[in-house]
Amino acid sequence: LIENGSDINQRDSDGKSSLLYAIGGGYVCIAKRLLESGANPNTQTKFGASVLHCAAGKGLVKPLRMLLEQCGDVSVNEEDNFGSTLLHYAAFNNRTNTIQFLLQLGCKKDKKDHKGRTAADLAKLMGYGDIVQLL
Repeated sequence: LIENGSDINQRDSDGKSSLLYAIGGGYVCIAKRLLESGANPNTQTKFGASVLHCAAGKGLVKPLRMLLEQCGDVSVNEEDNFGSTLLHYAAFNNRTNTIQFLLQLGCKKDKKDHKGRTAADLAKLMGYGDIVQLL
């Protein structure tokens, strides 16, 4: 598709791009090729979730690391339309390794979403005691 000139930044009705699908599936090599071919790492779904949010929520540290290394203009503290950060996504989905990785990168633990909840609040709500302690 890339070689035939397809628009690699085209999105579906939910606003999901090829890069988001590649990252969400854990296909790092495909994601890397898309980025090298000009895929925009900052595209968002209709809810404001980026490829970083997707990787964090699925606990995909390797794709997350690759995105952060390859794309200097992305932030570990970016928010979706609801004020949720990567840490919120990782905490809600019980992704311990991802949370540790994000904290090492300086992700803010005290950031609140639009409902006033921190990542620790979400972990507590979901019953993830070990995540609450980590945060």
